[in-house]
Amino acid sequence: MSVYTNITASELDAFLRLYSVGSLRDYAGIADGIENTNYFVTTDEGRFVLTLFEQTRAEELPYCLSLMAFLAEHAIPSAHPVADSTGGYLQDLKGKPAVLVQRLNGTSVANPDNEHCRVVGATIGRMHTVTRTYQGTRENERGAAWREKTLVLIRDRLSPQDRATLDSEIAFQRRFEFGALAQGVIHADLFRDNALFEGHTLTGLIDFYYSHSGPLIYDLAVAVSDWCFGDHGRFNADGAQAMVRAYAAERTIDAIELDAWLVCLRAAGLRFWLSRLKDQLFPRGGAITHIKDPDRFKSVIEACHGNSNLLASIW
Repeated sequence: MSVYTNITASELDAFLRLYSVGSLRDYAGIADGIENTNYFVTTDEGRFVLTLFEQTRAEELPYCLSLMAFLAEHAIPSAHPVADSTGGYLQDLKGKPAVLVQRLNGTSVANPDNEHCRVVGATIGRMHTVTRTYQGTRENERGAAWREKTLVLIRDRLSPQDRATLDSEIAFQRRFEFGALAQGVIHADLFRDNALFEGHTLTGLIDFYYSHSGPLIYDLAVAVSDWCFGDHGRFNADGAQAMVRAYAAERTIDAIELDAWLVCLRAAGLRFWLSRLKDQLFPRGGAITHIKDPDRFKSVIEACHGNSNLLASIW
């Protein structure tokens, strides 16, 4: 959630006329996040978030938007996309796919406690259970092929130590068959800045634009990799235990998934270390941009190597 594409009030006013949301009162760019351009938009009838997709193709988005609507309609707190005058969710603004969604109450939690972790784990479990009936499917755009391509792009700019670590980790991930794990709808990016809270009440999950059909246990590993790891690899074992046990109370986890737990944690660390390295080494220009620290996820991989017993013991 950054601002790479600037829009004027007149451009936004014309865009809003495609919807029945009232007249523009105010708007402001959102600095958090990385991939897309986002604005808070206020009209005389409500509050919304406008997203312009900087890299995602329009044909990839109906899955995500329909999923957000499905979740909101099945008691999983999610920002419901706003339908335009034709009943569709996806529009075009300044030559880029654009969507308007309801703005939820609450704020993200920079320093979550164990109760925040418990609530997130329970909600992921409910989401995985509810979406068993969701009919849409989507491939993972940040999977094995993306990993290999990204490594080629950044490899020569890395230190010898980081090159060796990435080479070793990608070789390890090639050997694992993720298709053997229970599959379903996953958020795949459920970080602290993609969940909104009022106190300990979860008011919404946001940013489903990396959601796809994938291993359910990996989705939980992604959440643990952000919510339960701090700077310099500091691991909140109690928070992680609260999260995974709340998840397991909502959905039964089988032995194969438990055996794959550390593999999935390593996969989560690798995915976000790579993407943040790419953003750091090849920054995109924008009026407001936010580049996050890659080493936070390098430390997740290092923890899986050096402290595997503790990471496994949370179950």
